[in-house]
Formats: sequence, C-alpha cells, structure tokens
Amino acid sequence: MPHWRTLGATSLVLAAIGCVPLPHHPHEASAAGCRVGTAWSTAYARLRILGTLAPGEIQVLHYQLSVRPRRGRPCGSLVLTKDLALQRGAGPLHIVEIRDFYTHGKLVANHRAFIGHEIATSGVYEARVTLPIPGPAPPGRYEVVSLLYARWGLGSPTLIARAKARFTVAP
Repeated sequence: MPHWRTLGATSLVLAAIGCVPLPHHPHEASAAGCRVGTAWSTAYARLRILGTLAPGEIQVLHYQLSVRPRRGRPCGSLVLTKDLALQRGAGPLHIVEIRDFYTHGKLVANHRAFIGHEIATSGVYEARVTLPIPGPAPPGRYEVVSLLYARWGLGSPTLIARAKARFTVAP
C-alpha cells in the first residue's frame, strides 16, 4: 500500500505545480500538458415528460446553454449546461448536436455528438459537460454555439435549434 500513497501524493503535487495530468481516466485526454477533462459527449437526463406529436414531427420549445463559471484559466475547466424542451413524434429520430467554439470570430474547436438515443421521447432534458481549457489557449472572449439537427428515417437533416453562450479565458 505505501506505493499507492506515494503515487497519489506525487500525482497531486505534479498536477498542482505544472498542469500535469492525474492518472489516466478512460474519458480523459491530454493536450498541451494539462488535464483536459471528461468526455465531450454528454448524457441528457429527462426531467419531465411532455406530450407527443404525430409521427415524423418535432418541435423544440426551449434550448439554452449556460457556462459556469463565466471566466476560466488555461489548464482549468468550465461546465456547460444544456437545457432542452421538445415534443416529438414516435419513430426513429436521428438528432445530432454540433458544438462550435469561436474566439475573435475564428472557429478554434468543434465537436459532433449523436444524441437521438438519449432523447427518445418528448420531455424536458438537461445535460452537463466539462469544458477543459487547453494550456496554450490564448486569453480572450470565447463563444460556444450549439446546433441541433434532426432527421427522420432517410430524410434530410433539418436545423431544429440553436443556442450559444460566452465565456472568457483569463491570462
């Protein structure tokens, strides 16, 4: 057991002084020498059930993003919360979320997630995801834009919702 205590203490000291990653977790990655957080994919939790629509129909009643805290530093992290209320019909529905990150009007990162299996029924949903701030991230204002696209069967994807939130990376 002394070996594990030494390893744990050493990892905490290294993480505190240099943004060195803690022991690897399956959903963590390393970028520029700092811990970058948990999985980019988020699990939506249904908070309330809403009535359904006819098959092949979908209506987004509310979609909002918020970032807390609103200010972070390189090698730190923020939490993105997504609130979604929708009514949908029965049947296989493919929903894709595309998250784009901008600073100074320039796209700096993006992520695509298939979330239709998580939003299988009408309802009010919430999801949270940790947003890691890479070590070399330049200070400034950032914006995250989330686009939700839906596709019934083999039809064409349709934009069903858009939301955005802003945050600042401090030096």
